Amino acid sequence: MGIRKIFCHVLLIFIFLLTGSVNTFAIEEVDEDELFNPIEVTDGISLSIKDCVGIAFQNSPKIRKQKYNLDIAKSNLGMAKAQYFPVISAGAGFYNENNSDNIYYNSHYRELPTIGVTLNKLIWDFGKTTAYIKMEEFYKIGAEYEFMDSLCATLFDVKAKYYNLLKSKAYLQVAEDNVKINENFVKLAKKKPDLTTAQLNLSEAKVKLIEARNNYNNSRVDLNNSMYLESQPDYKINNTNTFAYNNDFAYGTDNIKSEQFTPQAFSFPLANAVQIAYDNSPDLNVLVAAKKAMEQSLLYIKRTYFPELTANAGYGFNNSTQTSNNSFQVGVNLNSTVNLMELKHNIKGADAQVNLADNEIILFKKDLYFEVKRAFNNVEKSEKQIPTARLEASQALENLRAVENGYKSNELDYVALQNARKDYIMAVNEYIDSLYNYNMALIQVEMAMHYHIVDIHHKSEHAMQYHFAELIEHLNKVLGCDEKEVSNDKKRKDKQAL
Repeated sequence: MGIRKIFCHVLLIFIFLLTGSVNTFAIEEVDEDELFNPIEVTDGISLSIKDCVGIAFQNSPKIRKQKYNLDIAKSNLGMAKAQYFPVISAGAGFYNENNSDNIYYNSHYRELPTIGVTLNKLIWDFGKTTAYIKMEEFYKIGAEYEFMDSLCATLFDVKAKYYNLLKSKAYLQVAEDNVKINENFVKLAKKKPDLTTAQLNLSEAKVKLIEARNNYNNSRVDLNNSMYLESQPDYKINNTNTFAYNNDFAYGTDNIKSEQFTPQAFSFPLANAVQIAYDNSPDLNVLVAAKKAMEQSLLYIKRTYFPELTANAGYGFNNSTQTSNNSFQVGVNLNSTVNLMELKHNIKGADAQVNLADNEIILFKKDLYFEVKRAFNNVEKSEKQIPTARLEASQALENLRAVENGYKSNELDYVALQNARKDYIMAVNEYIDSLYNYNMALIQVEMAMHYHIVDIHHKSEHAMQYHFAELIEHLNKVLGCDEKEVSNDKKRKDKQAL
């Protein structure tokens, strides 16, 4: 039998044995290069808060980092499961033999081929590998929740920067109105001292307008940063239902807009808010998964002294005599190696890790409880402030008009006119602040509960093309994309306590 033919036989055997392995891992080879579909931002486009979130999901390197960490966790789980996979080894070669005694040997020179194929497989190690696999599964679950947490963190950051830009835009409108008011007061000034004061106030208003415009530009940069938008297209952002300010109390308007503020309705009983926060929190779920992984690690260490049952089979060919030598070996081995003193301390250390993980869960739940309570208190306070601030702004505008008419009729002096202007500017800014604070309080509630009151996820769901179906299902449930009312108390009570 020639060397080339021997190599062909070995190759065929090796390919046949690996066929199952290739099919087993074929699914894991399928991956997508792009995490998100592109969302184009051009000059003149109007962006909603949904659009901005989709752009951030597309561009964020923090999200991609957690995606790669999840890939690593899935790979580690695959390596853990591979412990039960057969180990195949094969080899082929030849050696030359040159002998001077041709009586015993048929030739002075011969080519002697050899081949060998061996298959080794772990049969059972009394639960050690099973515990190792479960440990990696919990680490993978933790990586999934960290991925979801990166989405939530990006989402909250975009929303906060979006509302900050809305506030800066409203401040800019007020600053522009302030310049118009002072320009009009310069025209109304009747005395030399009044004219000098009016011109001074106009200069001051122009300086504040420059500051307001700079703050607006910086807020725009902050929003671009949260979206990781390196280009600087000239886009606009839309108002939201809870921040619908559009220069409502502009100076010089005949009619004051009188839309009533409608607070955001919660789609769940407030008594269940803390439990919803426990159920939805990716951070808490990561801690729970880490604790379960530690428990499996402890179980793995306790089973270290158990033996390992392995089996092997091999075939060999060695043409050392005139008749070919073929061999086939089958073996079963039971091996165990343990350092009892080291095992004792490893168990103590692993048990301490479990206790530490359990303590982290308790600490996080206590902090989360008070965070939820504090967030709802801020929402309640901000909600009550908006109607009062709106009424104050309306009254300040009416007072400014009345004082201006009084100054024109010489009933009031210029000092009263300027005081009315300052009160008006302050009242409108306080109304804008009340809208901003209310929306930030809502964001605090969403951050604490990881339950998005305002639906902004169907856009990001469209943008996100992540290929793990199980993860998408988790995202839809945990992030509340469908905004379904959380009313199934029985399921929550029956759910195992964290």
